[in-house]
Amino acid sequence: MDEQFYHDYYKFINEKADFKTVLELGCGTGEIAIRLANDNKNVYATDLSKDMLEVARLKAMEANVNLMLGRVDMSDFKTDIAVDLVLCLCDSINYVLSRKKVKQTFKNIYEALKYNGTFIFDVDSLYKMDEILDGYFEEEDADDFYFKWEAKKTAFGKIEHLIEIIDKENNEHIKEIHHQQTYSIETYYEMLQQAGFMEIEYYGEFEKYHDKSQRIIFVCRKRRDGK
Repeated sequence: MDEQFYHDYYKFINEKADFKTVLELGCGTGEIAIRLANDNKNVYATDLSKDMLEVARLKAMEANVNLMLGRVDMSDFKTDIAVDLVLCLCDSINYVLSRKKVKQTFKNIYEALKYNGTFIFDVDSLYKMDEILDGYFEEEDADDFYFKWEAKKTAFGKIEHLIEIIDKENNEHIKEIHHQQTYSIETYYEMLQQAGFMEIEYYGEFEKYHDKSQRIIFVCRKRRDGK
């Protein structure tokens, strides 16, 4: 992601939520978490990947911010203290590959929030999965690295990514296969409501949603009266 994307997301989060405490699931290298921690928010940033968390730790040290980090499976966690805001950004939910686990993830998040708290997450749209990513190919061969990314649709709403990176300077070679699953907006609505969320908004790339939006951003609020 480029810097403008993170800047836009940071602005969007602050416009949509009033918060002091934050739990980020699937924090990756900590780009958003570090920005929020720099605003004196109490941020607990989590990911399933130890490598991602190590990069986030080093970046937080470099930025001189206090970032609480932990390895968490978003479909299987509980919090000791409720938070004002839960984030799950950059299509992290799409890596949860069963509907049952997505429902459990939403339930976990609902329980982790204070009343009037906000849950913000995004997913790749069915349009992106089926029309944009299917057959996608990107390759770059530079002096110091080689990068290749191939994607193909394996079923409706399902994508397989093949990522290959060669670090020529350090003689390191990484080759990974990633799988993602997405659903219709109506299906996400249903699963969110089953978890307890009744106040739900959605956007396309930080603006009004349209049928060719590639990233759908949901903003969900936990209300005491369920409305």
